[in-house]
Amino acid sequence: MFQKIKIIGVAIGIIFFLLSLLSALQFFRFQQLLFDITQARVEVPADALKRDIERSIASGIAVHTNAQVPLMLDSVIQNNPIVLSIELAGLGSRDREILWSSGKTPSSSQAAGRVGASSRSAPSSLKPGETPVFVQQWPIVDSLGLTVAQLVVVSDKSEALNIVAKARDEILTLAITLCLASLALLAPILYFLLVRLDRIVLTAKSIMLGTTVDKHVVLNSEICQLAQNAQDNKNASRTMTREATPS
Repeated sequence: MFQKIKIIGVAIGIIFFLLSLLSALQFFRFQQLLFDITQARVEVPADALKRDIERSIASGIAVHTNAQVPLMLDSVIQNNPIVLSIELAGLGSRDREILWSSGKTPSSSQAAGRVGASSRSAPSSLKPGETPVFVQQWPIVDSLGLTVAQLVVVSDKSEALNIVAKARDEILTLAITLCLASLALLAPILYFLLVRLDRIVLTAKSIMLGTTVDKHVVLNSEICQLAQNAQDNKNASRTMTREATPS
């Protein structure tokens, strides 16, 4: 009995582990997909703004003297509530010089904003009490293909994190429900199968050792009954053959 409980426990433990692993993989897949979608909402207006600035550079207007840039930045922020701030930074000095900016930049975006211009999306280091943000960066290229500035867009991450938290709770509830359902359904089935398997093993052992099979086992085992019927049919055939043979 203890051996059966141990086997059932191991089997259910493996099933619980697989269900938990599947739930975790689905959660992180959903989280990454949600973050990608949220950042994609910013990429469309940011790409349009990047092209407008590069066209002005190609027409001969320097970035730091273009008075239309602040208006373009303000327009993107007004039309996209998820965007918190936009900065246009120069690359001429060791310390990044902010040429134009619009909106309020959260302090949580400062560390992420110090990464290189080649980074399209920079992670933000979040401290307690700070606003979670996405920091996305685009290089501003002139007509010669040289990077002359960097466009940094900071967007709000709070909404995405709230959706992720709700999804995590729902997935956890579903996983616990599936685990309990598996325990309620599989435990009796596994116990029944193990009992049947014990009878089969006991029958095979008795046949191999040439010992008498227990009557209780014979009555409760289809294999024993099948073997017994086959043996009875074989004995009956031999008896009929002897009777039919003339003496």
